Amino acid sequence: MRKIIFEIEGGEDVTVFAADGDNVLELARTANVPIDAPCSGNGTCGKCLVKVQKNNTETEQLACQTVVTDDVKIIIPKSFASNGDDSPCSVTSLSNEDGSPGSLTYGAAIDIGTTTVSAMLVDLKTGTVLAKKTVGNAQISYGADVINRIIEQQKADGIKKLQNAIVVQTLLPLIESLCTATGISRDKIKRLTVAANTTMNHLLLGVDANSIRIEPYQPAFLEFEPQNPASIGINLAPDAKMILAPNIGSYVGGDITAGVLAAKTPSGKNIWNRPEMTLLIDLGTNGEIVFGNEEFLMACACSAGPAFEGGDISCGMRAASGAIEACCINKDTLEPTLKIINDDKPSGLCGSGIIDVVAELFRVGVIDGKGRFRKSCHENRPPDNPGSYVLVYAENSATGKDISITETDIDNFIRAKGAIFSGIMSLLTPLGFTPADIDDVLIAGGIGSGINIKNAISIGMLPNLPEEKYSYIGNSALDGAYEMLISEEAEEKVTEIARNMTYIDLSTEPDYMNEFIAACFLPHTNETLFPSMR
Repeated sequence: MRKIIFEIEGGEDVTVFAADGDNVLELARTANVPIDAPCSGNGTCGKCLVKVQKNNTETEQLACQTVVTDDVKIIIPKSFASNGDDSPCSVTSLSNEDGSPGSLTYGAAIDIGTTTVSAMLVDLKTGTVLAKKTVGNAQISYGADVINRIIEQQKADGIKKLQNAIVVQTLLPLIESLCTATGISRDKIKRLTVAANTTMNHLLLGVDANSIRIEPYQPAFLEFEPQNPASIGINLAPDAKMILAPNIGSYVGGDITAGVLAAKTPSGKNIWNRPEMTLLIDLGTNGEIVFGNEEFLMACACSAGPAFEGGDISCGMRAASGAIEACCINKDTLEPTLKIINDDKPSGLCGSGIIDVVAELFRVGVIDGKGRFRKSCHENRPPDNPGSYVLVYAENSATGKDISITETDIDNFIRAKGAIFSGIMSLLTPLGFTPADIDDVLIAGGIGSGINIKNAISIGMLPNLPEEKYSYIGNSALDGAYEMLISEEAEEKVTEIARNMTYIDLSTEPDYMNEFIAACFLPHTNETLFPSMR
């Protein structure tokens, strides 16, 4: 047997014993050592890079492609160990009458995203949010998207492993951090609300999700009766109740129904309670879209993939400290001006930054409508890789490597933005609507501090509408979970919304693929949709 020491930066070492030939990523998964693996160990994403120390030498290797041959020490980057976020809880002063924690009843609202998980601890008597925190979903070790995770669930002990990743490795530490920050014990939490996509709901409850990905693409459940969270290993108050926002289809789940419940236009009206037409777009690993008004609501999900969360991008990362979140390129010098989250040394490119970089490269003529680098543009490209654009050179980056975007990255992003726009058109067109009929567009999702709407329009990701029609509303799913937490009326309303919403499965729509192909161009193959962007 070989001795393997996982040295977690900023955490405690984990020691395991393994046989020759055992895979390092699989060992890490078994030992609950967090390692990002967006491609689920297929060796294609390059994100599970770790440092391997053996015989006084240190090399960087992909965990998924490394097997045990000797005693080694494996250094896990801090970004993995902290689940992508090592920031402290955001804490509000307590509102108890006696000035001490523990005298009132509390609740927790949670948004379980494919990539990130957000939670807040709330005083149920006053509605005051006492603490709030976001971490990475530990299931990232099993793939960046829901399909990879469903496939992993079918393997030996897969259902338990995926449930363990979200409950034990993610939610329990997250809840504990909220309690520690406020001095409130877990046995004082009597209500827990969860907004999650359909697959995440299945994985949370330990329910086989395979029916979601095979015909006729039906989830095992849409609604789930409230139960004590202790049934899945989350021990709170003895009489605690866990409420899940209902799903409406295989790929539109409780995060969207909760989001629709909470989403408000600039006028302060709910989208389900006004005659004007609203388009709600939730940008994340899964791209979900809702269109309608008080008379009807249509929803669909498009396979945008993980690009908006930094996945499928060679230098991509989540919207955490050190991420490039905005970019402007000088047309004469082709030099970039960057905005970095927390003004830290740059580590990578998050979703909002990716949108800016692609839009700017297209605006200044470095790339063409297909996302290919023009031969006449040589500035800011390393000599050994002409098919890329360097944003930050190695000596100025936190990783010690160039941060650059490649043609492959741009191609992955164009497919993601194409999926969003084609999903929008697939909701509008069959009903006889056009983008001009949209009164308000609400952008939700955790892709940073908000995207540059003008840039998103210029590359054909969003409809060519006046910018004043757009609003960024942040994490609407968590907002909806909060409303469900403090109001039983809201809990009932979200179920009503889900039952009345029409789910459109784009895989069965005959014209969707044509819409998607047309949208996989900058900005679009139909010039009439973006007349001013050429």
